[in-house]
Amino acid sequence: MPGGCNLEDGRSEGGGTFEDGEKTLKRSRFRNEDYTVHVRLNDYLDIICPHYEDDTVAAAAMERYTLYLVEREQYQLCQPQSRDQVRWQCNQPSARHGPEKLSEKFQRFTPFTLGKEFKEGHSYYYISKPIHHQEDQCLRLKVIVSGKITPSPQAHVNPQEKRLPADDPEVQVLHSIGHSAAPRLFPLAWAVLLLPLLLLQTP
Repeated sequence: MPGGCNLEDGRSEGGGTFEDGEKTLKRSRFRNEDYTVHVRLNDYLDIICPHYEDDTVAAAAMERYTLYLVEREQYQLCQPQSRDQVRWQCNQPSARHGPEKLSEKFQRFTPFTLGKEFKEGHSYYYISKPIHHQEDQCLRLKVIVSGKITPSPQAHVNPQEKRLPADDPEVQVLHSIGHSAAPRLFPLAWAVLLLPLLLLQTP
């Protein structure tokens, strides 16, 4: 796999894939121009070193790279400031076990002394330079740790929509009224009933 360092992320396009248990990671490359990858906390970014599986390339001509994690200004100049910025060295291009791989986990806290801690909303800058020819080709990669997806706010609910009909004075509500089960007699009905009695009493 000659031709510079490769990276595997969850959104790039290109060759083989790598499974992390939740998503498929796809391979791309460090590039001469600016190239940006978006990740989230606890995502992995796998960086694949150049690898030669046969003897068609002389050992002296095999590509060897040093990977740095630098500040923005050093990224733009493609010039690391110190050895403390070294994240990985690709110095075994013909290893029998296959290509070397650096797995960078973008975690907020790390228990390791040499580990790197990352924060949401921040950008991180990687550069890759040949080990023996620092003035030669420089490859760049920018990684943005995106924030969490926040759910959209719920639509405002009009309190009037939650009111029961009985709470609204303008709404006519039927009320039950207690009364005797016996039928009610109107005055005319009483007069009809009393009329025979009055007729019987007349001489």
